[in-house]
Amino acid sequence: MTYEPGRVFREAWITGVQKHFPGEPKAGYVAPWEETPQRETDADIFEAVRDSH
Repeated sequence: MTYEPGRVFREAWITGVQKHFPGEPKAGYVAPWEETPQRETDADIFEAVRDSH
């Protein structure tokens, strides 16, 4: 697998939703990276978090 920051962020997001929020989340909150629109898979968020530390 190639290193894809957008995928890393998405997987961490899904883990957090499943861990911290009770009940059944909206499908869009836990959709796999492959099923999200391109605008949501960009690595911008990952890079912002990485660069803030």
